Amino acid sequence: MIHHFICRKFGFTLAEVLITLGIIGIVAAITLPSVINKTQDKQFKSMFKKQYSAIAQALQMVYAKDGENLDFYSGTGINNQNFWQMAIFICKIGAELKTVKSSLICTEENMNMGGNMQYNNDVSWHKSNNWFDKQGNPMVLNSGYNKFNLILSDGALINFNCRNYVFIDVNGYNKPNTVGRDIFYFKLNEKNLTPIFFDNDNVNACTSPYNTQITEDNYKEDCETGSGWGCSPLYIME
Repeated sequence: MIHHFICRKFGFTLAEVLITLGIIGIVAAITLPSVINKTQDKQFKSMFKKQYSAIAQALQMVYAKDGENLDFYSGTGINNQNFWQMAIFICKIGAELKTVKSSLICTEENMNMGGNMQYNNDVSWHKSNNWFDKQGNPMVLNSGYNKFNLILSDGALINFNCRNYVFIDVNGYNKPNTVGRDIFYFKLNEKNLTPIFFDNDNVNACTSPYNTQITEDNYKEDCETGSGWGCSPLYIME
């Protein structure tokens, strides 16, 4: 007796293929943004470290050349004279950093004008409510300090805020414009070469209702689940 075997080829139906692709698409939609954000955050972290180092070196050069005159942020008040001294200091920092754009007109004539120093309004920090802390709260900036901005050759945007705070958006005006992701800070240490992060002030307290005191005890937690300002000391000190 001869037996005949029939070989059948098994495959997926069109419906099964579409369902599988749909599941893959859903998983990708859920996980891909997280992967992209983590990759971006690593890049932002590296950029912040590089820019922090460059600014710290520029500070050392300026302090070494003219440290005895850097008293614009001493005391409690701000007036035209303080702003003029602050502007001259930032011009000197900008010269050391070889910035490509500035809110300041750093000519010798303009720097000698005292409290009547002229400014360039073409360069500014982010518009109010167009940058955010890590919780999504909209942030604002004291308009008086929006005169003190520098743009570096790598595109980083720097703002000198509240007299002795320095804000850095490592990729300039590009998104996400979020504290702890691409926006960081440090604080100028009066008559000292090393920037600091911890003191009794709240970061951005001179403007925003969403401000946070960053301390040696809370900066890690703040970076992970808080405002995001704590990521600045975390990334530099780790």
